[in-house]
Amino acid sequence: MAVLTGTVSVLGSDVCLRLGVTADFPDALPYVQLAAADDALTAQVTAHLESDGNICFTGTREMVFDPARPTELLGETLSLALRTLEEAWTAPNNHDILDEFASHWSHAQSPRRVLPLLQVYFTPDNQLREVQAWRKVDRSPRSAQGKRLPRQPSTSPADQAIIAVADDPDVARNFDLLSTQSLGQPGLTALYLPLQSSPRLLPPHPQHPWSAASLRDLVRTHLSAADLIELDRLLEKRPSSRDLILLGIPRPSGVGIGARATVAVRLSGMRGGHALKTTSSMTGVRLELQSVTRLDRAFILQRGGSNDQLGLARVLLLGCGALGGHLALMLAAAGIGHLTLVDHDTFSYDNSFRHALGRRFVGRRKVEGLAHALRGRYPYVHVIPTHGRTTSLVHQGHLDLGNFDLIIDATGSATHHLSLGTVLSARTTHPPALLSWLEVLGLGGHTATVFQGQPGCPRCLYSDPRAPLWNVAAFSASGQALGQDALGCGSYYTPFSDLDAIRTAEFTARRAVGILRGDETKNLLYSWKGNPTAFQAAGHQLSVRFSRVKQKAFRLGLPYVSASCPICLYVQNEMRRERRPLFVCGNR
Repeated sequence: MAVLTGTVSVLGSDVCLRLGVTADFPDALPYVQLAAADDALTAQVTAHLESDGNICFTGTREMVFDPARPTELLGETLSLALRTLEEAWTAPNNHDILDEFASHWSHAQSPRRVLPLLQVYFTPDNQLREVQAWRKVDRSPRSAQGKRLPRQPSTSPADQAIIAVADDPDVARNFDLLSTQSLGQPGLTALYLPLQSSPRLLPPHPQHPWSAASLRDLVRTHLSAADLIELDRLLEKRPSSRDLILLGIPRPSGVGIGARATVAVRLSGMRGGHALKTTSSMTGVRLELQSVTRLDRAFILQRGGSNDQLGLARVLLLGCGALGGHLALMLAAAGIGHLTLVDHDTFSYDNSFRHALGRRFVGRRKVEGLAHALRGRYPYVHVIPTHGRTTSLVHQGHLDLGNFDLIIDATGSATHHLSLGTVLSARTTHPPALLSWLEVLGLGGHTATVFQGQPGCPRCLYSDPRAPLWNVAAFSASGQALGQDALGCGSYYTPFSDLDAIRTAEFTARRAVGILRGDETKNLLYSWKGNPTAFQAAGHQLSVRFSRVKQKAFRLGLPYVSASCPICLYVQNEMRRERRPLFVCGNR
């Protein structure tokens, strides 16, 4: 490490800066610290200046440096740090400070007592309200099997401190499923106060901490008139000597989930009324700052690249094997909030290398193992595992297809495709459906969309009179035995790899999201075409479709309705009567 200290002039005043490099320089950027400056410049919190003097000049400015030019790198770093300070000290408003309020808040906390992060399970907005709050004592231990055990009473001050807040207790419990200490009933409430932006809304200075009086003044001057009335009404019901106040800080450059930040203030030792009342006594009130960690659904999903708008979508996934396993995880990662899993099989050791869950659930039902993995990996996803066969569950009344926004058949079974087609055609209305399946030996994968009232259904895929029950979308020619027999009777299997399953699952998941968002509206067949080398080396023959149709057409989607399909015959006749164009699958 090396440090160079010197004095430069900024806005007519001398400031002392440190320019330093670490052992990783020039691959790691230099750092610049403000060592000393005129009190007039540092009397209040400065944007992009941390409490230890570090000048944050790269986080908000996407600069690219060339490590092959270290001298230029040092000079440019120093220049950028100086410009950052000048802009921060001359800015006409405090927008940058509001954007970084939560960061400055953490620096202003007492180094002698840094409180653990407060878990926040609600999205900060413009509504002043009470929120549910849990103390440490409100947690109950769990057994190794996940069952809640009786909690032990405690009077320890640490156990009485609030550790989590939420609008809806069930939301927090849903997120908290894997914790060894489960959340019980919330024992208290806290106050959430959405503040309004102004040049006076500043975080505490590390050398000038807030008092109860300064907190009260800041809150009461940064609430709307209606919120002030509501605050006073709520304060009348909060006679406790301690309270937790959550401040919703507006972020001028923030949008969506980043429009507001949240910070917390712990108050204790209040006597003669709440510290936020205009008439309360401030004697002996203790104030502690606390940072938060946001765990609300909107924040968690969008930060992970998921779509929070899909949280209410209900998807039925039929088949939880290699393809269905990956697909379930991808759907949950995409933001689907409700998944019902149907499969009749159990995990075995030979599933290890082509199932998303490997071998950790061998001997257990696939739906139960997959549900367990989904709940553990993705918060806020509601999973219902249903063991059995689709048609039996439907006929017995255990599965109502009308309860879903989308049905996905990932069984890869022609028999199941045909059975599902029969069940769907028997309904007056049914939700959109997706069929998804793999080709053997890396040859490709397919997914077909099925919307009611349009020609194209599962039976269309198996209605070629020249080759009954052969899938007309197949990349392999009809009349071939494509499976392999490893050990004799009962060991027959279909050779495809985990990579094929992953690619087809991703392919299908994008179609599913498109349907739920309303982007997909037509009955089309989509395919991806793999390398035929292994397939042909095994002595198999390619279909005409594989050779003649271009990959671009597969990617854009092709009609697959069959003129011979008995289910779609009525729809086709209606289209002909209305002189609407009818496209059929003619590329066999």
